Amino acid sequence: MKNNQLVLGSWITIPHPEVVEILSMNDFDWFLFDMEHAPITVEILENLLRAKSEKITSIVRVPKNDLVYIKQALDIGSCGVMVPMVNDVKEASMAVSYSKYPPIGIRGTGARRASGYYIKQDEYLKNANAETTVIVQIETAQAVNNFESIISKDGVDGWFIGPNDLAASLGHLGDPSSPVVMEAMDRMLKIGKKVGKPGGTLAFNVKQAKALIKKGFTIMAVSSDDFLIYKAANDLLKSFIY
Repeated sequence: MKNNQLVLGSWITIPHPEVVEILSMNDFDWFLFDMEHAPITVEILENLLRAKSEKITSIVRVPKNDLVYIKQALDIGSCGVMVPMVNDVKEASMAVSYSKYPPIGIRGTGARRASGYYIKQDEYLKNANAETTVIVQIETAQAVNNFESIISKDGVDGWFIGPNDLAASLGHLGDPSSPVVMEAMDRMLKIGKKVGKPGGTLAFNVKQAKALIKKGFTIMAVSSDDFLIYKAANDLLKSFIY
């Protein structure tokens, strides 16, 4: 991300470690563990993180911009967080503060699993602020209007558009490909490049993903665990229809 290189990830929504373990056999750069819309609790999340390959970076989408949710995700070993519905610079500042130790933020020092159950606590505390990734989600018309100030906040490492919620907020519920939504995304990409913060979004097919990458998105979620299972089974069954 710091070098503006393309990173490909997948959404994790199924609360079973074998799904993570199987997908880890592929060369994804990152997984997004979804605690906002998927049935993933903190207890489940810890086991999902254990099943992940070390070569894949873990990002947790917390249920909301909240100190407890964020510190719990980081304390059990996530490399970073994605914070939903960040609408202005104040909320961006909150997301950063909740993710960082003093003097930058207010995260409490109880990184149990992340610090090797405190065996490597000194090392973890020394490096955590620099190595913890904070990605803010842009999902509303208000966030679009405040976009530059949001992503310019120190400590925000990247931004991610939630296309469906953004479409709904802009008056195009269920139509993320609306020209109005596309124009807003293009405008934010230009600002993101000017500020120097990488941006991302979600695609469910290769054609769409490549078009978004060509535009300049570099944090790309290219599918989700549930959709990958459905698509593979659907393609298999179609191959028997002559």
